[in-house]
Amino acid sequence: MTCIFVSLLSCGGSDDSPSEETPMPTTIITISPVKTTVFSEITTGGKITKGTDNATISEKGVCWSTSLNPSINDNKLVSNSSSNDFLITIDGLVADTRYYIRAYFIASSKTVYGDEQEITTDKPTSPVAFLPSAGANKTWTIQAKFTNEFNYEGKSTSEFTNNWEDKFFNGWTGARPTYYSASQSTVTGGEMVYKATIDKVNGEDVIRTGVVSSKEAVGYPMYMEARVKISESVLASAVWMLSSDSAQEIDNLEAYGDKTNNYFSQRLHLSHHTFKRSGGNIIDDYQPSGQETYYADGKGTKWADDYHDYGVLWLDPWTLKYYVDGELVRETPTNQIDPRNNTDGTGLNKDMYLIISAASQPWREKTNPPQVDDYFTNPSVLSDSRSTMRIDYIRTYKPQ
Repeated sequence: MTCIFVSLLSCGGSDDSPSEETPMPTTIITISPVKTTVFSEITTGGKITKGTDNATISEKGVCWSTSLNPSINDNKLVSNSSSNDFLITIDGLVADTRYYIRAYFIASSKTVYGDEQEITTDKPTSPVAFLPSAGANKTWTIQAKFTNEFNYEGKSTSEFTNNWEDKFFNGWTGARPTYYSASQSTVTGGEMVYKATIDKVNGEDVIRTGVVSSKEAVGYPMYMEARVKISESVLASAVWMLSSDSAQEIDNLEAYGDKTNNYFSQRLHLSHHTFKRSGGNIIDDYQPSGQETYYADGKGTKWADDYHDYGVLWLDPWTLKYYVDGELVRETPTNQIDPRNNTDGTGLNKDMYLIISAASQPWREKTNPPQVDDYFTNPSVLSDSRSTMRIDYIRTYKPQ
């Protein structure tokens, strides 16, 4: 007898019985895979058609590989579904990679495979996909020297000391009454934490606050972003950049989180400085002014209530763009970069150090009326919890 087909359990049909109906074995097809919202996941499965061979299926699922004709000896996931039609989500796949997939079932120790399907996983979504193009054949690439996730304990580890200093990069201790001190910052619980303390230094009343800075300076084009929960105090929570000669400054974040002040607690100061100096003295300090430099989101958000992502894109000497939680909220007009020619027509062209700091800014006591009556008696400074600033990470990207 000649076997017309291969059944899972037996041969059927014969060459001398042409009128006999040909038995159909149990078969499976592979459901076309689809990509999920996560680049490393796809959903696929199988559809089993039961035949007349009375196959008892002991296992069903999908198998996959980066090579043709995947088998259960490569990678597989078993379905627990009681249905003959089943879906399975495969996760943990490599981005931008071609995979071959087949559904299968096992019956009577025989493995039957469905048709082979092919799919290529997506490229991972960049965390800064909202930025303008990095240029032809380039992507915004993270820079390790200017990035810190703070996923360690203490500041004595190489994760901190390799690229960061526990002080202002040039040793400056701050504009009084601020006194930058390493004792006021810690790295714990996956973040950097700043606190303020009233103290005396050489008989002078000061407010000790924290500051760290990068060991090296970085130039444009670059994007720097920090995830911060600003303090609930009149102190400035700041993430900024400064050139080695203190002539050019970019302020990514400058905010005053005291929630008893409805104006400043709902606004972020997004600005920069160009300085003219002579003999160590400031002859001119230009900074754009106006309500447009104080960003409010129109939703009544008090920035100290939660963590937010604060970013600045320094694209070239004349282009500054500010982002909050991935949304462009301000672009400094070109004619506001250096209208007083403090940079001699070069714009913001000098490499800058990255700085994270908290500070009591003396000018706020000198406004009319004063924005702060007295830092040394202000309840938000005296309160340990209200003067706490938290930094989840700082990240820097360049096109490469």
